[in-house]
Parts: sequence; C-alpha cells; structure tokens
Amino acid sequence: MSSDEIDKILSRIGTKVNYIFPGDEKSQHGILTDRSVFESQYGGAVPYWDVVDLIEFEGGKERECIRIGYYRKPRQNLNWGSQTTITETLSGWKGLLVKAAREKKWFRALLDDVMSELEKSATH
Repeated sequence: MSSDEIDKILSRIGTKVNYIFPGDEKSQHGILTDRSVFESQYGGAVPYWDVVDLIEFEGGKERECIRIGYYRKPRQNLNWGSQTTITETLSGWKGLLVKAAREKKWFRALLDDVMSELEKSATH
C-alpha cells in the first residue's frame, strides 16, 4: 500500500464537497469531516482505493451523511473515480443495511463476519 496515495486521499478531509444535480434540483454543499481508505482488492491493471466518507451538510433533519466512493490511479494521476455515489444519512444507512440483512442470507453472513472480526480485534 502506497502511503503517498493514502496521504493524498486523506488530505481531502476538511474540504468542501459539492453535489450538483441535473435539472432544477437544488445543489448541496457540505464538508468532508472524516474518511477511511481501503486499498481495493480489485486486482486490475489500474490501482483503486475505496473510501468511506463522513460528510456534514448544513440544514436538514440529519446533518451527517456517509458516502462510499473510490479513487483510481491510471498512469501517474490519482483521480476521484466516483462520478455517482451512494450518500445516505446515518439512519438511512442503518435502514438499508438492516433491510438487506433481513432479506438476504449472504448479506447477513457478511455483517456477522464483520462483527466477528471487530470482536476479535477488540480482545487483542
């Protein structure tokens, strides 16, 4: 894992994010307040880094949202690759994950595995 790319990706924390929508839908602006970076296991010729972002928006019932996206590095250019992303409030993410886990055994198994890893790391 290259720390130069990770450092550059993390350096965006504290910067503005803009959501520009087509048509008459109002744009949204927020601040990237935190980020987790994971070197993708994609394995293709171009390296990828997945990110989970915490974004704070002004106004609305819930100010904090989570966005999942990615960066890629073709040749020597590190680029934001997620032209479209999923961005949901924390309660929206919870609802989505609970619904999927209730409906799909494979998704519930993944969440169970994640929780096992977290419990294992908490004891070490």
